[in-house]
Amino acid sequence: MSGIPFYAKRWVSGATMPEALSQTALLNSKNISVTLDLLGENITSLEQAKACTDEYVEMLKQIAEKKLSSHVSVKLTMLGLDVNEDVCFENLKSILQEADISGNRVALDMEGTPYTERTMRIYEAAAKQFKSPEIVLQAYLHRTASDVERVLKANGRLRLCKGAYKESSEHALQKMPDIVSNYKTLATKLLREANRVCLASHDDSIIDYCKQEIKTASVPKERYEFQMLYGMRAKTWEAIANDGHNMAVYLPYGEHWQAYYSRRLAERKENIFFVLKNLFRD
Repeated sequence: MSGIPFYAKRWVSGATMPEALSQTALLNSKNISVTLDLLGENITSLEQAKACTDEYVEMLKQIAEKKLSSHVSVKLTMLGLDVNEDVCFENLKSILQEADISGNRVALDMEGTPYTERTMRIYEAAAKQFKSPEIVLQAYLHRTASDVERVLKANGRLRLCKGAYKESSEHALQKMPDIVSNYKTLATKLLREANRVCLASHDDSIIDYCKQEIKTASVPKERYEFQMLYGMRAKTWEAIANDGHNMAVYLPYGEHWQAYYSRRLAERKENIFFVLKNLFRD
């Protein structure tokens, strides 16, 4: 695996797209879908943003050509949001257009709170023009319940996660039991009302709760998906898939792995404990 040191290989599928696509095919053989993510964010030049856009367009073409079960996830700061919002939207449109052609999906990753409203606005505008966009919402933010309503009025397609960035009490819940409780509340609503909800969590209490809600509400399989991170609890991915649920693994690749993971671990101390606790679990 070129460009990736041995200690990062557990969580990063490779430095290049071919490496990531090869791992995608392997996961597909186990009835597990993939969310492909090119690592990197906060692009500072429009040239870099265009290069990332081209990579995503090619990624979608390769997924279609190889008939892989995979969609993609992108951060808007990789497409130039910090430089020029209009150019960022045009770059996103190029990706969404390619995804619509092949009938694929594009998740807009949610970054820190300075980007939340801008990401929501761009998603809402994109959902009026394309079939492929979905958005990521974070259960720990106080605003997320109202954002859910906005998503339901747009195209009703999203990924729900707990939230990884370090945020103040002004913006986010601080205690994990409160975050888990809010996640379950939001998941209950989304499983009944969303066109598609991706349930991103490694928390057994959340997974078990969502499975019960799916059963209780008789949620059709095409309207939900469980998601986990590459490198954590592989046997659980397989068990969820073998139980007949849609299961996807978030599969990152690229040379910018170090800053991404270092910052993720530094932003919330709970992440370090959670990763260590789950690292060797099934």
